Amino acid sequence: MLHTRTQSDITFLAAPVLEAVPRVVHAFSTRRPSPDDGFAAVAGMEGWPTFPLRQIHSDRVHWVAGERLPDTAPDGDAAATALPGVALSVRTADCAPVLIADRRGRVVAAAHAGWRGAAAGVVRRTVEQVVSEGGVEARDLAAAIGPHIGVCCMEVGDDVADRFAQPGIVLRRPDWPKPHLDLGAANRAQLADAGVPPERVEVSTLCTRCRPDLFHSYRRDGEKAGRMLSLIGLAP
Repeated sequence: MLHTRTQSDITFLAAPVLEAVPRVVHAFSTRRPSPDDGFAAVAGMEGWPTFPLRQIHSDRVHWVAGERLPDTAPDGDAAATALPGVALSVRTADCAPVLIADRRGRVVAAAHAGWRGAAAGVVRRTVEQVVSEGGVEARDLAAAIGPHIGVCCMEVGDDVADRFAQPGIVLRRPDWPKPHLDLGAANRAQLADAGVPPERVEVSTLCTRCRPDLFHSYRRDGEKAGRMLSLIGLAP
């Protein structure tokens, strides 16, 4: 279970399963205040270069190996690296941020996984990239799925529901006119399918749409919605 912390008037969340990993630094921001107002310093990454992503709701994963990061954000929805002192980041407002680390602190990854990314398998692809490029095994990974829209509010059409075949991901109730998608369960299933042990996966139960005091939500606020920032990196 992720827990909430406040430091320097900035509220953020952290995952015990990642806090237990040596060298790994991580945090999930809230809307209090803007995540660009000193959040990297609170997260323990002050002065670190950040690998940029132009998120496009895809399964595209970037392996960050060069010391010089790109000036222009490449298209993609996940990044992984074994480089110390580099912050991987994703921005979300209902989609699920997924942070991954090798339990020996050798490789980290961050993924942006909304329903389109989940349907495309972005989290599974991220684990595959970490394993192939990082030289680690999936059974040695830990992961945290940060705050995202809950199944309570994630109403979808049948066209979306039909893209998720595994049991327990799409729910239907007599009082719901349409099916609902459990985004956390969808991404957790991909981690399990990729070989990450279920006992080393933590999932936030906080719904971004239900908690305007803590989170931005695109479904609630539309185009005016802000974004939360999730960061992970390896300490130098």
